[in-house]
Amino acid sequence: MNEMYLSFDVEDWFHSHNLNSLDQSRWDEYELRVQHGMNRILDLLDKHDAKGTFFVLGYIADRAPDVVAEIDDRGHEIASHGYNHRLLYEQEPEEVRADIARSVDLLESITENRVRGYRAPSFSITDWAIEILDDLGFEYDSSLFAAPIHDRYGGLSFDSTETFAEIRDGFTEVQLPLIDAKITRIPWAGGGYFRAIPYPIYERGLKRIAKRRDCVFYLHPWELDPDQPRVNDVKWQYRTRHYMNIGRTERKLECLLSDFDWKPIGESV
Repeated sequence: MNEMYLSFDVEDWFHSHNLNSLDQSRWDEYELRVQHGMNRILDLLDKHDAKGTFFVLGYIADRAPDVVAEIDDRGHEIASHGYNHRLLYEQEPEEVRADIARSVDLLESITENRVRGYRAPSFSITDWAIEILDDLGFEYDSSLFAAPIHDRYGGLSFDSTETFAEIRDGFTEVQLPLIDAKITRIPWAGGGYFRAIPYPIYERGLKRIAKRRDCVFYLHPWELDPDQPRVNDVKWQYRTRHYMNIGRTERKLECLLSDFDWKPIGESV
């Protein structure tokens, strides 16, 4: 079996693009609950002696710096998820550059460690964003999820099936895994797919992928917070994506940590 890499996108419930009816200008009015999910995640990782990479949103670092400090104190890798959680391809490159640089300044001021990795909001990566990341001194991006069935993911123009693919000198793209089905390729890296698929089936699929390539897994803290506020005025498919089986995530994550050995992405870049 190949290597298994654990990652978390540290954002709160109101940052989710599934809940797109929430006005970003009112984010400061919403209840900040990120600590609830983070407590569960960090305690589970300690219990199973597992380390991971945490792609932290700058907004969270700004309003809950103690969360970032605790992740760092427990020995995990801190990486950037940008600041405002806007889809990259809906912004101008100059906006994206400023957003990412702002997040890095915050994270490095809290941890006093260099930020080496990045993940785009909702995997909305673009070729021109890679140029920005390289210019800002990042060593890797982990945003490429080449899934044909999702309406928000971005894409890159390079062609490689390797999980760790050096796409320019000193810069690596760390892809997330898909599983081949009869008519399409299904994302198999975590998130809503992990919550929707029964664990024994998910485990078998992950083992199947891991026989051929390294695997990257991801979750969000809000996926371990069943008591978060409910938002109903969004399309049913988005509401389903966000809330499906959210009360079972913690138990399934514990199974995953028991069944596989995990490491941070940065250990292999």
